[in-house]
Amino acid sequence: MATTKIWPVRDNLARVLDYAENHLKTANPDAYSPQEIKDLREVLEYAANDSKTARQYYVTGVNCIDEIAYEQMTATKQRFGKSGGNLAYHAYQSFLPDEVSPEKCHEIGVELAKRIWGERYEVLVTTHLNTHCVHNHFVINSVSFVDGKKLNNNYAMYFKHLRADSDRICAEHGLSVIHNPERSGSRHLQKAEERGEPTMWNIIRTDIDDAIRQSMTDRQFYQKLRQWGYSVDFNPNRKYPTIRAPGMTQNLRFKTLGENYTPEAIIQRILKNYRAVYVPPYKPKVQHYRYKGSFVDMKHMDGLTALFLLFVLILRKIYMINRVPNHPRRLHYTPELREAIRRMEQYAEQTRLLCRYKIDTPEQLRGFIDTKNMNRKELEGQRTKVYNKIRSAKTPEQKDLLIEQRNELSAEIKMIRRELFYAGSVEKQHEEIRQKIKAQREFEARRLEAEKTKTKSKEMREKRSLAERSTR
Repeated sequence: MATTKIWPVRDNLARVLDYAENHLKTANPDAYSPQEIKDLREVLEYAANDSKTARQYYVTGVNCIDEIAYEQMTATKQRFGKSGGNLAYHAYQSFLPDEVSPEKCHEIGVELAKRIWGERYEVLVTTHLNTHCVHNHFVINSVSFVDGKKLNNNYAMYFKHLRADSDRICAEHGLSVIHNPERSGSRHLQKAEERGEPTMWNIIRTDIDDAIRQSMTDRQFYQKLRQWGYSVDFNPNRKYPTIRAPGMTQNLRFKTLGENYTPEAIIQRILKNYRAVYVPPYKPKVQHYRYKGSFVDMKHMDGLTALFLLFVLILRKIYMINRVPNHPRRLHYTPELREAIRRMEQYAEQTRLLCRYKIDTPEQLRGFIDTKNMNRKELEGQRTKVYNKIRSAKTPEQKDLLIEQRNELSAEIKMIRRELFYAGSVEKQHEEIRQKIKAQREFEARRLEAEKTKTKSKEMREKRSLAERSTR
């Protein structure tokens, strides 16, 4: 099993080439066994030349000579007049400990380089042996020696070529392969997942867990999810069953959520409910709070202020409900709203800004942003003048006074930039928030209608049963 990664080189091509080709990392002191060395020494004793047996290096140039790779890559850039931007790309391919020999590792690395970049780019391939697992390094010239076009490195190139071809070559050589790799997503979402915050995926997992606990059959499980607004596709003709939460535009494969959420694992978890001990449903403790103040001001709120205030109140309510494990009301909100709890503090800051400056319309918001930008530019101009005066200050007292003035201006500029950030996010998000609230109302209406229909059907069945008993 090999892991791969690629990133651009912007500062110094020679530095990266030197790192990749470091003989302290590529040297293999065990290229020959002690017995082989002994035999070779005996054979070559008369020639008095055993330098070839001392070490073996794993350095190969693809479309270039490894000893002069830097000169060749630089010459290609100069020939096409493209010496700026990304100088090269640095990639690696790492294997599990003791999975491959250095020879096999280097062979696979050269094959990978030829398959991906061999037709158009110069590549230096090296194999490092200085860690507990052998790994390949690739230094790829960013400019093609064929037509001078620059290498386009993006996620598609990584997932469709580098990782895919690496897995394919590993499989051809009889090595293990990760068959269903998952993209990690952005860093802040990954960290949020680790902290257990309500990301969309965590919310879907939680809802699936709740549906499993409330189901005795797979049919009941599907019905529960659909009652909560999920679209579930377990069509046997599909290779991978999928799920889509309310508000999501694309289906998500169950297996992507983890090992406990594959169709097979879900069925096994449902079957365990037959042996589960009955636990009475949770009855939340009712707490009463007294609001101190007046709602007069709130009644007069309209537009953006009312929208964001309502949204923050909804998120606050969801947050308090989610703190109680298995709270029955938690599922009465769309996953999108529950996921928005992660950014509740940001929405609260936006609401404070709108209330502070009494901004109710997009026109007022745009005027506020324009005014603040003018104030910021004016203050930045004043600060620049203060900077110039500090340089030419004649006395320490005068310099200290100017520094204090500069710090005050910087604090004002910082506050304005903060307000501009929240105002800009309001401008971008207010329609999205309006749609989320609308989706929640529609979701609640559908839920209530479903419950009403269910209750009505139950009453009709009871009446029918009563009528049948009376006729007997």
